[in-house]
Amino acid sequence: MQQYMLQIVRHLENKGYKKLNPDSNNVYGRTEGDTVYVVVIGSSHGLTAETLQKFNSKIILDMVQNTGMRVELLNILLTSDGLFDDAIKDIVEKLENVWLFTEDYGKLYVFENQPEDFDGLYHLVDKNTIVEHEKYITRIKRLFGVITPVLVLINVVIYIISSMNMDNSGWSFIISNLADNLDAVVNRHQYYRIITSMFVHFGITHIVSNMIILVALGARIENLIGKAGMLLSYLITGTVASIVSLVSTYISYCLGNTTIIDIKYQYSAGASGAIFGLMGIMIMLAIFNKGRISDLSLWNLAVLSVLTIMNGYVSGENIDNAAHIGGLAAGFIIGVIIALTNQKVVKKRTM
Repeated sequence: MQQYMLQIVRHLENKGYKKLNPDSNNVYGRTEGDTVYVVVIGSSHGLTAETLQKFNSKIILDMVQNTGMRVELLNILLTSDGLFDDAIKDIVEKLENVWLFTEDYGKLYVFENQPEDFDGLYHLVDKNTIVEHEKYITRIKRLFGVITPVLVLINVVIYIISSMNMDNSGWSFIISNLADNLDAVVNRHQYYRIITSMFVHFGITHIVSNMIILVALGARIENLIGKAGMLLSYLITGTVASIVSLVSTYISYCLGNTTIIDIKYQYSAGASGAIFGLMGIMIMLAIFNKGRISDLSLWNLAVLSVLTIMNGYVSGENIDNAAHIGGLAAGFIIGVIIALTNQKVVKKRTM
Protein backbone atom coordinates (compact mmCIF):
# COMPACT_ATOMS: atom_id res chain seq x y z
CA MET A 1 0.00 0.00 0.00
CA GLN A 2 2.87 2.38 0.79
CA GLN A 3 4.10 2.02 -2.80
CA TYR A 4 0.75 3.07 -4.24
CA MET A 5 0.58 6.03 -1.85
CA LEU A 6 4.02 7.19 -2.98
CA GLN A 7 2.91 6.91 -6.60
CA ILE A 8 -0.18 9.02 -5.95
CA VAL A 9 1.89 11.63 -4.10
CA ARG A 10 4.36 11.81 -6.98
CA HIS A 11 1.56 12.47 -9.46
CA LEU A 12 0.14 15.17 -7.19
CA GLU A 13 3.53 16.85 -6.99
CA ASN A 14 3.90 16.72 -10.77
CA LYS A 15 0.58 18.58 -11.01
CA GLY A 16 1.80 21.27 -8.64
CA TYR A 17 0.54 20.01 -5.31
CA LYS A 18 2.68 20.62 -2.26
CA LYS A 19 2.56 19.32 1.28
CA LEU A 20 0.52 21.85 3.29
CA ASN A 21 1.93 20.93 6.67
CA PRO A 22 5.50 19.67 7.17
CA ASP A 23 4.26 17.70 10.16
CA SER A 24 1.62 15.91 8.08
CA ASN A 25 2.48 13.43 5.36
CA ASN A 26 -0.98 13.11 3.88
CA VAL A 27 -2.37 16.59 3.12
CA TYR A 28 -1.47 18.23 -0.18
CA GLY A 29 -2.76 21.33 -1.87
CA ARG A 30 -2.39 23.72 -4.77
CA THR A 31 -3.91 27.09 -5.66
CA GLU A 32 -5.59 28.01 -8.90
CA GLY A 33 -7.41 31.33 -9.20
CA ASP A 34 -9.49 31.87 -6.09
CA THR A 35 -9.62 28.19 -5.20
CA VAL A 36 -7.39 25.99 -3.07
CA TYR A 37 -7.53 22.33 -4.05
CA VAL A 38 -6.71 20.02 -1.14
CA VAL A 39 -6.14 16.27 -1.36
CA VAL A 40 -5.97 14.11 1.76
CA ILE A 41 -4.38 10.69 1.27
CA GLY A 42 -4.58 7.98 3.89
CA SER A 43 -5.46 4.45 4.85
CA SER A 44 -9.07 3.47 5.47
CA HIS A 45 -8.00 1.07 8.22
CA GLY A 46 -9.71 1.95 11.51
CA LEU A 47 -11.16 5.16 10.06
CA THR A 48 -14.71 6.33 10.77
CA ALA A 49 -16.94 8.81 8.94
CA GLU A 50 -17.08 11.07 11.99
CA THR A 51 -13.30 11.20 12.38
CA LEU A 52 -12.78 11.98 8.71
CA GLN A 53 -15.51 14.66 8.73
CA LYS A 54 -13.90 16.42 11.71
CA PHE A 55 -10.47 16.24 10.06
CA ASN A 56 -11.83 17.66 6.79
CA SER A 57 -13.70 20.46 8.59
CA LYS A 58 -10.58 21.51 10.47
CA ILE A 59 -8.53 21.63 7.26
CA ILE A 60 -11.17 23.68 5.44
CA LEU A 61 -11.60 26.09 8.36
CA ASP A 62 -7.84 26.64 8.68
CA MET A 63 -7.43 27.19 4.93
CA VAL A 64 -10.31 29.70 4.75
CA GLN A 65 -8.99 31.62 7.75
CA ASN A 66 -5.42 31.70 6.40
CA THR A 67 -6.14 32.40 2.73
CA GLY A 68 -9.69 33.67 2.49
CA MET A 69 -10.07 31.50 -0.61
CA ARG A 70 -12.61 28.87 -1.56
CA VAL A 71 -11.53 25.35 -0.60
CA GLU A 72 -12.23 22.16 -2.56
CA LEU A 73 -11.20 19.00 -0.71
CA LEU A 74 -10.90 15.34 -1.77
CA ASN A 75 -10.07 12.29 0.32
CA ILE A 76 -8.26 9.38 -1.34
CA LEU A 77 -8.51 6.37 0.96
CA LEU A 78 -6.33 3.35 0.27
CA THR A 79 -7.78 -0.07 1.08
CA SER A 80 -6.10 -3.46 1.05
CA ASP A 81 -8.63 -5.07 -1.29
CA GLY A 82 -11.99 -4.72 -3.03
CA LEU A 83 -14.02 -5.94 -0.07
CA PHE A 84 -15.28 -2.78 1.63
CA ASP A 85 -16.30 -3.09 5.28
CA ASP A 86 -19.18 -1.35 7.03
CA ALA A 87 -16.99 1.55 8.19
CA ILE A 88 -15.98 2.35 4.60
CA LYS A 89 -19.60 2.03 3.50
CA ASP A 90 -20.58 4.54 6.19
CA ILE A 91 -17.84 6.95 5.07
CA VAL A 92 -18.93 6.84 1.44
CA GLU A 93 -22.58 7.33 2.39
CA LYS A 94 -21.98 10.29 4.74
CA LEU A 95 -19.24 12.13 2.85
CA GLU A 96 -19.33 13.33 -0.74
CA ASN A 97 -15.62 13.82 -1.33
CA VAL A 98 -14.16 10.32 -1.08
CA TRP A 99 -12.39 8.13 -3.64
CA LEU A 100 -11.32 4.59 -2.76
CA PHE A 101 -8.12 3.13 -4.17
CA THR A 102 -7.59 -0.63 -3.75
CA GLU A 103 -4.20 -2.24 -3.44
CA ASP A 104 -5.30 -5.61 -4.81
CA TYR A 105 -6.00 -4.50 -8.38
CA GLY A 106 -4.51 -0.99 -8.25
CA LYS A 107 -8.01 0.25 -9.06
CA LEU A 108 -9.83 3.46 -8.24
CA TYR A 109 -13.46 3.21 -7.07
CA VAL A 110 -15.65 6.30 -7.44
CA PHE A 111 -19.21 5.75 -6.23
CA GLU A 112 -22.32 7.51 -7.54
CA ASN A 113 -22.51 10.18 -4.84
CA GLN A 114 -18.84 11.08 -5.23
CA PRO A 115 -17.21 13.58 -7.66
CA GLU A 116 -16.44 12.00 -11.02
CA ASP A 117 -13.32 14.11 -11.24
CA PHE A 118 -11.38 16.48 -8.99
CA ASP A 119 -8.94 19.01 -10.40
CA GLY A 120 -8.26 16.65 -13.31
CA LEU A 121 -6.87 13.98 -10.99
CA TYR A 122 -9.09 11.06 -11.97
CA HIS A 123 -6.97 10.01 -14.94
CA LEU A 124 -3.73 10.39 -12.98
CA VAL A 125 -4.91 8.32 -10.03
CA ASP A 126 -6.87 5.68 -11.96
CA LYS A 127 -4.67 5.20 -15.02
CA ASN A 128 -1.19 6.33 -14.11
CA THR A 129 -0.78 5.22 -10.51
CA ILE A 130 1.41 2.18 -10.96
CA VAL A 131 4.42 0.51 -9.60
CA GLU A 132 5.62 -0.54 -13.02
CA HIS A 133 7.11 -3.98 -12.65
CA GLU A 134 5.45 -4.90 -9.38
CA LYS A 135 2.00 -3.90 -10.58
CA TYR A 136 2.38 -6.08 -13.66
CA ILE A 137 3.42 -9.04 -11.56
CA THR A 138 0.63 -8.35 -9.08
CA ARG A 139 -1.99 -8.26 -11.81
CA ILE A 140 -0.73 -11.52 -13.27
CA LYS A 141 -0.92 -13.10 -9.83
CA ARG A 142 -4.39 -11.68 -9.28
CA LEU A 143 -5.56 -12.92 -12.66
CA PHE A 144 -4.10 -16.42 -12.48
CA GLY A 145 -2.90 -16.81 -8.89
CA VAL A 146 0.28 -18.60 -7.86
CA ILE A 147 -0.93 -21.96 -6.56
CA THR A 148 -3.61 -22.29 -9.23
CA PRO A 149 -1.15 -22.39 -12.19
CA VAL A 150 0.97 -24.90 -10.28
CA LEU A 151 -2.06 -27.16 -9.78
CA VAL A 152 -3.00 -26.80 -13.44
CA LEU A 153 0.57 -27.63 -14.47
CA ILE A 154 0.64 -30.77 -12.29
CA ASN A 155 -2.65 -31.94 -13.77
CA VAL A 156 -1.50 -31.28 -17.33
CA VAL A 157 1.90 -32.93 -16.88
CA ILE A 158 0.32 -36.04 -15.37
CA TYR A 159 -2.19 -36.17 -18.22
CA ILE A 160 0.58 -35.86 -20.83
CA ILE A 161 2.54 -38.68 -19.20
CA SER A 162 -0.63 -40.75 -19.01
CA SER A 163 -1.54 -40.12 -22.67
CA MET A 164 1.97 -41.09 -23.83
CA ASN A 165 1.45 -44.68 -22.63
CA MET A 166 -2.30 -44.90 -23.19
CA ASP A 167 -3.56 -47.96 -25.08
CA ASN A 168 -6.30 -48.04 -27.69
CA SER A 169 -8.98 -48.37 -25.03
CA GLY A 170 -7.83 -45.20 -23.31
CA TRP A 171 -6.18 -47.00 -20.41
CA SER A 172 -2.73 -46.21 -19.05
CA PHE A 173 -0.27 -47.06 -16.31
CA ILE A 174 -1.07 -43.73 -14.60
CA ILE A 175 -4.78 -44.47 -14.37
CA SER A 176 -4.15 -48.02 -13.14
CA ASN A 177 -1.85 -46.87 -10.36
CA LEU A 178 -3.02 -43.39 -9.35
CA ALA A 179 -6.80 -43.26 -9.88
CA ASP A 180 -9.28 -44.05 -7.11
CA ASN A 181 -10.22 -47.71 -6.81
CA LEU A 182 -12.03 -49.21 -3.82
CA ASP A 183 -10.28 -52.57 -4.02
CA ALA A 184 -6.83 -50.97 -4.24
CA VAL A 185 -7.48 -48.58 -1.35
CA VAL A 186 -9.17 -51.03 1.03
CA ASN A 187 -7.55 -54.37 0.24
CA ARG A 188 -4.13 -53.23 -0.96
CA HIS A 189 -3.95 -50.22 1.38
CA GLN A 190 -3.00 -47.83 -1.41
CA TYR A 191 -4.38 -44.81 0.43
CA TYR A 192 -2.31 -42.40 -1.63
CA ARG A 193 -4.85 -42.86 -4.45
CA ILE A 194 -7.32 -40.74 -2.49
CA ILE A 195 -5.05 -37.75 -3.16
CA THR A 196 -3.38 -38.67 -6.45
CA SER A 197 -6.72 -39.37 -8.12
CA MET A 198 -7.59 -35.66 -8.12
CA PHE A 199 -4.67 -35.05 -10.50
CA VAL A 200 -5.56 -37.84 -12.97
CA HIS A 201 -7.89 -37.44 -15.97
CA PHE A 202 -9.36 -39.90 -18.44
CA GLY A 203 -9.36 -37.85 -21.64
CA ILE A 204 -8.72 -34.51 -23.29
CA THR A 205 -12.30 -33.27 -22.75
CA HIS A 206 -12.12 -34.33 -19.13
CA ILE A 207 -8.96 -32.37 -18.35
CA VAL A 208 -9.67 -29.30 -20.51
CA SER A 209 -13.09 -28.69 -19.00
CA ASN A 210 -11.76 -29.18 -15.48
CA MET A 211 -8.76 -26.90 -15.98
CA ILE A 212 -10.87 -24.07 -17.42
CA ILE A 213 -13.09 -24.05 -14.34
CA LEU A 214 -10.08 -24.46 -12.03
CA VAL A 215 -8.44 -21.36 -13.48
CA ALA A 216 -11.68 -19.36 -13.19
CA LEU A 217 -12.29 -20.36 -9.57
CA GLY A 218 -8.82 -21.03 -8.24
CA ALA A 219 -7.31 -17.58 -8.72
CA ARG A 220 -10.32 -15.90 -7.12
CA ILE A 221 -10.26 -18.20 -4.10
CA GLU A 222 -6.49 -17.69 -3.86
CA ASN A 223 -6.91 -13.91 -3.86
CA LEU A 224 -9.43 -14.15 -1.03
CA ILE A 225 -7.86 -16.67 1.34
CA GLY A 226 -4.23 -16.75 0.25
CA LYS A 227 -1.93 -19.30 -1.35
CA ALA A 228 -1.83 -21.67 1.63
CA GLY A 229 -5.60 -21.47 2.05
CA MET A 230 -6.14 -22.21 -1.63
CA LEU A 231 -3.81 -25.23 -1.61
CA LEU A 232 -5.33 -26.68 1.55
CA SER A 233 -8.86 -26.07 0.27
CA TYR A 234 -8.12 -27.84 -3.01
CA LEU A 235 -6.50 -30.83 -1.28
CA ILE A 236 -9.08 -31.12 1.50
CA THR A 237 -12.17 -30.83 -0.71
CA GLY A 238 -10.60 -33.13 -3.31
CA THR A 239 -9.75 -35.69 -0.62
CA VAL A 240 -13.27 -35.56 0.82
CA ALA A 241 -14.67 -35.99 -2.70
CA SER A 242 -12.47 -39.07 -3.24
CA ILE A 243 -13.51 -40.62 0.07
CA VAL A 244 -17.20 -39.97 -0.58
CA SER A 245 -16.81 -41.55 -4.02
CA LEU A 246 -15.29 -44.69 -2.48
CA VAL A 247 -17.97 -44.85 0.20
CA SER A 248 -20.65 -44.47 -2.46
CA THR A 249 -19.15 -47.35 -4.43
CA TYR A 250 -19.08 -49.53 -1.30
CA ILE A 251 -22.70 -48.70 -0.45
CA SER A 252 -23.70 -49.47 -4.01
CA TYR A 253 -21.98 -52.87 -3.67
CA CYS A 254 -23.75 -53.56 -0.36
CA LEU A 255 -27.09 -52.73 -1.96
CA GLY A 256 -26.40 -55.12 -4.81
CA ASN A 257 -26.10 -52.39 -7.43
CA THR A 258 -22.39 -53.04 -7.99
CA THR A 259 -20.65 -56.36 -8.49
CA ILE A 260 -17.30 -57.51 -7.14
CA ILE A 261 -15.94 -57.12 -10.66
CA ASP A 262 -16.96 -53.47 -10.62
CA ILE A 263 -15.21 -53.05 -7.28
CA LYS A 264 -11.95 -54.34 -8.74
CA TYR A 265 -12.08 -52.48 -12.03
CA GLN A 266 -14.12 -49.35 -11.35
CA TYR A 267 -11.81 -46.32 -11.25
CA SER A 268 -12.61 -42.69 -10.60
CA ALA A 269 -10.41 -39.63 -11.00
CA GLY A 270 -10.35 -35.96 -11.87
CA ALA A 271 -10.17 -32.52 -10.32
CA SER A 272 -13.93 -31.95 -10.44
CA GLY A 273 -14.47 -32.94 -6.80
CA ALA A 274 -11.98 -30.30 -5.67
CA ILE A 275 -13.46 -27.83 -8.17
CA PHE A 276 -16.92 -28.31 -6.71
CA GLY A 277 -15.29 -27.75 -3.33
CA LEU A 278 -13.86 -24.40 -4.46
CA MET A 279 -17.27 -23.43 -5.80
CA GLY A 280 -18.80 -24.30 -2.42
CA ILE A 281 -16.29 -22.04 -0.67
CA MET A 282 -17.03 -19.20 -3.08
CA ILE A 283 -20.78 -19.54 -2.57
CA MET A 284 -20.52 -19.48 1.23
CA LEU A 285 -18.18 -16.47 1.24
CA ALA A 286 -20.62 -14.70 -1.09
CA ILE A 287 -23.49 -15.41 1.30
CA PHE A 288 -21.50 -13.97 4.20
CA ASN A 289 -20.56 -10.98 2.05
CA LYS A 290 -24.10 -10.11 0.97
CA GLY A 291 -23.91 -11.71 -2.45
CA ARG A 292 -20.73 -10.11 -3.76
CA ILE A 293 -17.00 -10.80 -3.58
CA SER A 294 -14.55 -8.20 -4.89
CA ASP A 295 -15.42 -7.76 -8.59
CA LEU A 296 -17.80 -10.74 -8.61
CA SER A 297 -21.52 -10.01 -8.43
CA LEU A 298 -24.24 -12.49 -7.55
CA TRP A 299 -24.87 -12.87 -11.29
CA ASN A 300 -21.20 -13.70 -11.90
CA LEU A 301 -21.35 -16.31 -9.14
CA ALA A 302 -24.52 -17.79 -10.60
CA VAL A 303 -22.82 -18.14 -14.01
CA LEU A 304 -19.76 -19.75 -12.43
CA SER A 305 -22.01 -22.12 -10.49
CA VAL A 306 -23.81 -23.20 -13.66
CA LEU A 307 -20.50 -23.66 -15.49
CA THR A 308 -19.16 -25.76 -12.62
CA ILE A 309 -22.23 -28.00 -12.64
CA MET A 310 -22.17 -28.27 -16.45
CA ASN A 311 -18.49 -29.14 -16.23
CA GLY A 312 -19.39 -32.23 -14.26
CA TYR A 313 -21.57 -33.41 -17.14
CA VAL A 314 -19.23 -32.67 -20.03
CA SER A 315 -15.99 -33.87 -18.45
CA GLY A 316 -16.77 -37.55 -18.86
CA GLU A 317 -19.41 -40.12 -19.70
CA ASN A 318 -19.54 -41.60 -16.21
CA ILE A 319 -20.29 -38.73 -13.86
CA ASP A 320 -19.18 -39.27 -10.27
CA ASN A 321 -21.99 -37.36 -8.63
CA ALA A 322 -21.01 -38.64 -5.20
CA ALA A 323 -17.58 -37.01 -5.54
CA HIS A 324 -19.15 -33.77 -6.73
CA ILE A 325 -21.61 -33.66 -3.84
CA GLY A 326 -18.88 -34.57 -1.37
CA GLY A 327 -16.55 -31.86 -2.67
CA LEU A 328 -19.33 -29.26 -2.69
CA ALA A 329 -20.37 -30.10 0.86
CA ALA A 330 -16.76 -29.91 2.04
CA GLY A 331 -16.47 -26.54 0.32
CA PHE A 332 -19.58 -25.27 2.11
CA ILE A 333 -18.13 -26.28 5.48
CA ILE A 334 -14.72 -24.74 4.75
CA GLY A 335 -16.39 -21.56 3.50
CA VAL A 336 -18.38 -21.22 6.73
CA ILE A 337 -15.27 -21.86 8.84
CA ILE A 338 -13.32 -19.22 6.91
CA ALA A 339 -16.14 -16.68 7.18
CA LEU A 340 -16.53 -17.27 10.93
CA THR A 341 -12.84 -17.28 11.82
CA ASN A 342 -11.13 -15.00 9.30
CA GLN A 343 -11.91 -11.43 10.30
CA LYS A 344 -10.57 -10.08 7.01
CA VAL A 345 -13.30 -11.94 5.18
CA VAL A 346 -16.23 -11.87 7.58
CA LYS A 347 -16.09 -8.13 8.30
CA LYS A 348 -15.71 -7.01 4.72
CA ARG A 349 -18.83 -6.15 2.74
CA THR A 350 -19.18 -4.60 -0.68
CA MET A 351 -21.72 -1.90 -1.44
